[in-house]
Amino acid sequence: MTNSLGTLDRRRFLTLTGGAITVLTIAQLSDALAAQAAELDMAPFTLGVASGDPDHESVVLWTRLVPDPLNAETGGMPAEPVEVQWEVARDESFRKVIRGGSVSALPEAAHTVHVVVDDLAPDRWYWYRFRSGGVLSRTGRTRTLPAPGKKVDRMRFAFASCQSWTGGRYSAYRDMAQQDLDFVLHLGDYIYETSGGSLAEFRRLHALYKTSPDLRAVHARFPFILTWDDHEVQNNYAGDIQGAAGDGRPFLERRANGYQAYYEHLPMRPEQKPKGADALMYRKVQFGKLAEFSVLDTRQYRTDQANGDGRKPQTPDVWDPERTMTGPEQEKWLLNNLVTSKARWNVIAQQTIMAQFDYDLGPDKIVNLDQWDGYAGARDRILDFIAKERPSNPVVLGGDWHTHWVNDLKTDFDVSTSETIATEFVGTSISSGAGWDADVRAGLPANPHVRFYNGTYRGYVICDVTPDRWRSDLRIVLAAGDGASPAYTIAAFQVNDGRPGARRIDAGDGLVGRITSRATGRNAPNVQIAIKKSDGTTFGTSTTDTTGEFLAFAPPGDYTVTVNGVGYEPVTAAVTVRPDNQTRVDVALRQAAVRVGTGHSVPGPQSQATANDLVLSNSMMAMAVSAGSEDPQLSGVTLGKPLDIAAVGHLDQLDWMNLPYASTAQPRGTNAWQQLTVRSTGFEVLSADGPAASARFTGASTQVPDIAVATTFTIRQDEPWVSAETIFTNNGAVPRTFWLGDVLDHDGAGQRSGVAGHGTITASAPADFTPAQPWIGMTGSDAQTYGLLYDEPGFTAYATGIWVMSQRKVTIEPGATFALRRRIAAVDNGGAADPFAVLATL
Repeated sequence: MTNSLGTLDRRRFLTLTGGAITVLTIAQLSDALAAQAAELDMAPFTLGVASGDPDHESVVLWTRLVPDPLNAETGGMPAEPVEVQWEVARDESFRKVIRGGSVSALPEAAHTVHVVVDDLAPDRWYWYRFRSGGVLSRTGRTRTLPAPGKKVDRMRFAFASCQSWTGGRYSAYRDMAQQDLDFVLHLGDYIYETSGGSLAEFRRLHALYKTSPDLRAVHARFPFILTWDDHEVQNNYAGDIQGAAGDGRPFLERRANGYQAYYEHLPMRPEQKPKGADALMYRKVQFGKLAEFSVLDTRQYRTDQANGDGRKPQTPDVWDPERTMTGPEQEKWLLNNLVTSKARWNVIAQQTIMAQFDYDLGPDKIVNLDQWDGYAGARDRILDFIAKERPSNPVVLGGDWHTHWVNDLKTDFDVSTSETIATEFVGTSISSGAGWDADVRAGLPANPHVRFYNGTYRGYVICDVTPDRWRSDLRIVLAAGDGASPAYTIAAFQVNDGRPGARRIDAGDGLVGRITSRATGRNAPNVQIAIKKSDGTTFGTSTTDTTGEFLAFAPPGDYTVTVNGVGYEPVTAAVTVRPDNQTRVDVALRQAAVRVGTGHSVPGPQSQATANDLVLSNSMMAMAVSAGSEDPQLSGVTLGKPLDIAAVGHLDQLDWMNLPYASTAQPRGTNAWQQLTVRSTGFEVLSADGPAASARFTGASTQVPDIAVATTFTIRQDEPWVSAETIFTNNGAVPRTFWLGDVLDHDGAGQRSGVAGHGTITASAPADFTPAQPWIGMTGSDAQTYGLLYDEPGFTAYATGIWVMSQRKVTIEPGATFALRRRIAAVDNGGAADPFAVLATL
């Protein structure tokens, strides 16, 4: 390491180690520097070797001369060409060298080397290495593919995507490097861009990622077939339209820089070398008669996302036949591949999820507009073509969404009985997180064509293919950034020749079970399962589906499982998970009694209350009120505010309720919801259980002098609401005039406000409404409606699509009081076209 240790200065070491200097002493720093540097390959080949884009007679070899990999300007190399020798052998000891040569590593290409080695024998493994300045690189292993038309008994490969930097280790790649594979298919997000879009910055990122010994190991062991997604340039970019704010440079200049650095650092053929901001990435790969891969580029040619991107309603724009993910030329090329292919399995290798996914359990449809759901017309053309032309065994592979999926592809996703015409496997990420996991899980009941989903773990997919069947093993790791983290198969699915649609073929590791109601025997959906290790830390969580079933992976060991569902008493059980065996946990839950207390929570994707906050519960609903938790949006006044609420059979999706407020000025504008105008300073539980349970929070207005505020929450059996009475008392000597009311806030998927007589409010700008009845409401994506139902009319509503508030102007004389009484409801709306109609019946 003489050429690299001397140039790895302290600043660049901090970048390598993820900046974790705060946990190192000065003495430890020296040891850690040596350890990190020792994990690099021998300089100048510090970033290792790689091979890629194999066919039946050739393969691409790659390396880069870079003694100082994080020197973005020069890499520690002189500004002149450097000769690099290469050789290919039939054996690992290089006794049978069959090819060799010399090539110049040029400074304008960051001293990277691409060698196309041809005239090789088909379906054969080879070994290769490089030499420069008397230094040998590590030995890499590669192979050619079987000749087109050749009968092949088996193909085994892995596909992966989305590998945000984790500080040097990728446990998923460590596991992949130990597998028996023919090649690796990478579906994009090889790096994650920064705000800087210069060529030097993209080169720095690619070099940084390859300092991972696990990534270098898998590159050296298998040839890669690669295509890009968005983060190689900029998140959610579309064609020549930028996807996010950058550093001010023209977007096509950024794209050209991203494309160049991508080509420079990966084993790709000259045909893929970019010309400015353009590059030909889509191409066909044939594995004998067994499989044909159409490798797509769904970024460079796509139309801009509809409706401003994001997860939003599927407007008519997505069906516009002119809108495209691939561009017309690539789409025509793909369809021609499908109709002319003689292969047994026809693979569409692309970036995103092709299957429809509706996040809204109600009558509306909320979709991710960056995926094929935002280009539904283009997707229909492809799926209709498959249904008509019947190519042999179409299989779609995807990534992007950092989660494992197995989907049935249909010509009509809205009709569950429609024919399945293809199968889709979507791999979870190598390391990138999935902050939307809870939203996906909540929406699963509306998407029966999703055969399997898991968003808890990172990993990849192994595909084992014969003429008779396709098997996909969904691999996971427990800690993406821990190189020693164990790996497991969370599920295995098989597609049989001639029969589209995957079926599960493994029993599954870890925990499974069904949760039911003891009183009715019915399945209990949306019940949360939490798995805790022996030290009390939570290992993972899951929720039951519409059948009451759950899957919660856990490696062998002893655990405590807590089952928590709205309307039921929580249950805790000790379980032991044994190796290669499924542990079943079936629980019949008792209906919840009426109570107020601490120690449990309201489950759901938006839940934020802790075990120290108060939960009011009965057999129909549960609501958590802050007894000390702080929400940053309600800083200093969170105490006494409802944080979580859900009806039986549902999960919490509400952000919080700002209940109540007391403002000297009428709330106006887009931040009107952020009322920090009532602060509770204490509380007491008036009745912990019985026919009615209640708690009182006391405090004062932060804006209106002399106004004391006390709110009492009461819950009773067989009522789908909590009664809330707030007493405003003027303890001063003069009258006080002010505005009071409450706010409902919802930041989850599919959020919508409702005002009586005005229906659903979706506008982004707040406006005034006069309720036809004394209620306001919110709803999300899970057929659940939240409402504030007032005893007295005489207020106005001020609302946008994501929050709604009541506003009432009052004057309170000295010594007098004003009572604001309402019911806080959480109810199932039955998926009605008007999700707020149910509030009028309460």
